[in-house]
Amino acid sequence: MVFGCGQGGKSFSGSIKPQAKVLGADVYAWFPDGRVKKVSAGDGIYVHPCVHPEGGEVIFYGAKSGPPRVWKADFASGEVVALTAAGLASDNAVYSWDGKRIVFCSDRASGRKPASIEEVAKFPPPENGIINIFIMDSNGENVRQVTFGSYQDQRPCFSPDGESIAFVSNRSGGKGQFRLWRVKADGSEKPKLLNRDVLAYRPWWSKDGKWIYFFADVKGRQQICKIPAEGGEFVPFANDDKGWSRGPFADPGGEVLLMHSNRDGVWKIWELPLDGVSEPRLLQPPGFPKATHPTRAKNGVITFDVWKVQ
Repeated sequence: MVFGCGQGGKSFSGSIKPQAKVLGADVYAWFPDGRVKKVSAGDGIYVHPCVHPEGGEVIFYGAKSGPPRVWKADFASGEVVALTAAGLASDNAVYSWDGKRIVFCSDRASGRKPASIEEVAKFPPPENGIINIFIMDSNGENVRQVTFGSYQDQRPCFSPDGESIAFVSNRSGGKGQFRLWRVKADGSEKPKLLNRDVLAYRPWWSKDGKWIYFFADVKGRQQICKIPAEGGEFVPFANDDKGWSRGPFADPGGEVLLMHSNRDGVWKIWELPLDGVSEPRLLQPPGFPKATHPTRAKNGVITFDVWKVQ
């Protein structure tokens, strides 16, 4: 997705591009031997993949139409199964670091008509949307709610030890006023605000659990940043020095982040070295001039999505 950007107290706004219509989107797997395989249905909007840490499968969300569901695709068999029920809008699903649990967002507890994939695939979400965070086992069973209230809680991710979840929310006030929050994965404590001074989105924990990466509005440009996991001052990555960058994902090797950026004019996949100094490296699947939302497994499998817009 491509988001507009505000400064200071302004909010994120926009979608893929101003007034863009999403015609469709699909999820792909890029294997270490160079093969690229489409793993989603190809009949609707399917986005935001998260590869299993061991690399045998991927989860993502989407639908042909109506409320989106969370899906899982097995690379070996090609089987694709829905993990969440039809008629309930569920999205932004990611694995825990051990692959045993999935955290996701849903409006199932809102008491309102569920959002459609066309609404969910835009940013910000529906103006009056109520979205909370849920956890389920990797097979879709044992669903339990983690956050509560009339907020827009989005883009959750697990800490490496599985005990905490970082997410973004408008809990501090205002539609689109997303800040970083942290909550116990068992829901035993109220969420804790981690930052007050920057608009933030798409967090991901560092491998050692000390930092949370995210992208933020920094002087009118969306840039990859980090903040201590307990909260504090945020630090932009100096080597993310051009264009707009989003979707940081901590590579299992612990030395780089994967991100998508238009630093060369087109949305592509890049590796951003965590030393904050070395130049980003282009990591583009063959045959794909554009790609977004990359994740990479321990065995080297990379998943990404491709959007078709008008």
